[in-house]
Amino acid sequence: MSRPQTYEQRLLCEAEQLLSNAAHTHDERLCVLEAVAAAKSNCDITEYWNEFNCSCVQVDSSIISAITHRIEQTGIPFSMAISSLAREPLSVEEQKKNGVFYTDFRLANFMADDCSKRIEKHSSVADFAAGTGILLVGIAEVYKHKYPEHFNAWLAEKLFAFDLSSIALRGARAALLSMTNDITALKKMNYNWKVTDTLLDTDLDKLNVDIVVGNPPWGKIKLTRHNFLSQNGEQRVYGSEYLSFDSEKFEKTKADLIEYSKIIRQKYDLLGNAEPDMYMAFLQRVVNNVAMGGHISYLIPAGLVRSQGTQVLRRYLFENAAQLEFGLLDNHANFFTIDTRFKFLLLSFDKKASSKEDKLKSFFFSIASADSLAVYQGEQVRFDISQLETARPDLTIPEVKSEKEKDLFFKICKNGHSWGVSNDIWLADIVREVDMTNDRKHFVSAFTDDTIPVVEGRMVQQHRFGTKSYMSGSGRSAKWIPCSSGGKSQFYYPRKMLSENLLSRTGKVRAGYCDIAGQTNERAMMSAVIPRNVVCGNKVPTIIFPNDSSGDLIYLWMGITNSFVFDWMIRRIISTTVNYFLLFSIPMPTLSLDSDIAQEIIKKTKQLAVMNGNYYTSDLMGDLRGDIDVLVARAYGLNFNDMSLILSDFPIMDRKQPRIGSEKKSTVTRDLVLSKCERFFDNVAGMYTYRYEQAKKKGAHAYIPTEMTELTSRGGV
Repeated sequence: MSRPQTYEQRLLCEAEQLLSNAAHTHDERLCVLEAVAAAKSNCDITEYWNEFNCSCVQVDSSIISAITHRIEQTGIPFSMAISSLAREPLSVEEQKKNGVFYTDFRLANFMADDCSKRIEKHSSVADFAAGTGILLVGIAEVYKHKYPEHFNAWLAEKLFAFDLSSIALRGARAALLSMTNDITALKKMNYNWKVTDTLLDTDLDKLNVDIVVGNPPWGKIKLTRHNFLSQNGEQRVYGSEYLSFDSEKFEKTKADLIEYSKIIRQKYDLLGNAEPDMYMAFLQRVVNNVAMGGHISYLIPAGLVRSQGTQVLRRYLFENAAQLEFGLLDNHANFFTIDTRFKFLLLSFDKKASSKEDKLKSFFFSIASADSLAVYQGEQVRFDISQLETARPDLTIPEVKSEKEKDLFFKICKNGHSWGVSNDIWLADIVREVDMTNDRKHFVSAFTDDTIPVVEGRMVQQHRFGTKSYMSGSGRSAKWIPCSSGGKSQFYYPRKMLSENLLSRTGKVRAGYCDIAGQTNERAMMSAVIPRNVVCGNKVPTIIFPNDSSGDLIYLWMGITNSFVFDWMIRRIISTTVNYFLLFSIPMPTLSLDSDIAQEIIKKTKQLAVMNGNYYTSDLMGDLRGDIDVLVARAYGLNFNDMSLILSDFPIMDRKQPRIGSEKKSTVTRDLVLSKCERFFDNVAGMYTYRYEQAKKKGAHAYIPTEMTELTSRGGV
């Protein structure tokens, strides 16, 4: 299987092919690139090689011209293209092991632009994980444009680069060579560069610079058996057994990493109790190294703003910043060879000019976008830190696109109350019952009187349990078909292997939810009633409310959590999983169990829970769910405009429903909910009531998940 390519790699593929044909080793490759860079800046390449003790090779001028031409055709700044082409070829596993995700030229340009206003004639600049220097090159391009007559002196005195790889730093120097023919300046610059472990180098503790740029390593300092095998060239399919395993080598490698992790944790105290991630240590390092009044432009995972383990680091940034912005971006523009849904941050941080400066009161958050040419800043949303801390004491930042969305998020928080952990009726006993990996040795494939079915995440949808039935296969290649309820499990669990507490738990009706979720899914939060005599896998945490003697609270909880309001809230804070921490952080509406609204939600949720095939064929399901959505909106104190904004965040619903007229897609679910909102909030039957009636005439059904649409045509079977 060929390796996936980034957009930048596709642009440079012709230049890459010429390079590969001209060079048989990475050293030769760097020589060719140095020759191309020297030709661009009119530098004597032989003198350059002699000055830096490089091996001299004969590079044909036709090759230099051809590579130069191919680079210039790409639209990538020439110096950045040299930096990109100079990178060491790493496998996917080597990238994961080292946490290396090379910076795309569009990101480098965006970060250089972020720094441009802070770049002055005598500004010192550093990258503490420089690699082949594309971020430093971006800064250098800005500086040269602003102060061309001072460029060589600035290179010689003010540009600092540090990395574990001398080969990478040689590539960075080649990129800068394309911008100057002053070998003396480059030689002096090289004295300020160092091959070192930046995190542990005590000589760097005293360094203060005006601007820091960086894309530090991203990754946990740990070793799993799967990663160990992959790093040693053995391919393994998820869910398969470990056939051959060098336990001694694994334990030695693991022990070395544990010791390194211990040292890192001792030096970088802001890691707290979190599992050490390289970027967290680098961020603490650079905040310490940037001068008072200095600036940091940093590329880091989105976990900085959404993870519980980074709370201490967030507070540290707020305490030390004079100005701060988090720009969120995903990988849909193909910056990295990873999942397009992966999200990361462009951190723009101005350090206080003095320790006596007033405490930061607010910061900016934006959602950036990108195309083939550039990265673009989104609408800046100002967050008041005290307001954020009131709503979210851990200072996790909700992902909102506008001031309206931010205000709505805080409105819902203000009108709700915490749940799950305090000893009241909302106290939740939440459990992952069996682990699909660690407990797999106990699974059996056939049902007997001594076993109970294992429930997997795919078998749970909103208000529905057992919505997929296992057919054949295993792991990711297993075949499942949709069904209205009562789907067949793939695995069964011996009762005798369950602990006494877990066996007792499986004898109770409880709520459960699928914790695999995503912000762009059709629906993110999906909960259902879990019946007795099944056990749930770790992707379906189950909930019991021990302080509720009526048994009704799970139905109220299910009605609320399956609502558009709760779904919209959870989408603001998740990436791919709804863990306990995130679930409990979204407040419940302030309702008493015996209130009219609560009793109506419970009644309608119970009606949904006992529906069978008619769930997918009748209008009753849509009417019940639409009523629940309005009731939940009322409970949170929302209005028509709030619900209209919320429903705009679910663009891929109703994809297989008949559409009205020449419209591009159906909006039957939105139209149904807003028609009910019209009648309740405004006491009129308006546009959305008309639209819903038109959709019904076309045979459209609201609230039907796309993958379950076939059940409507099959009569719900």
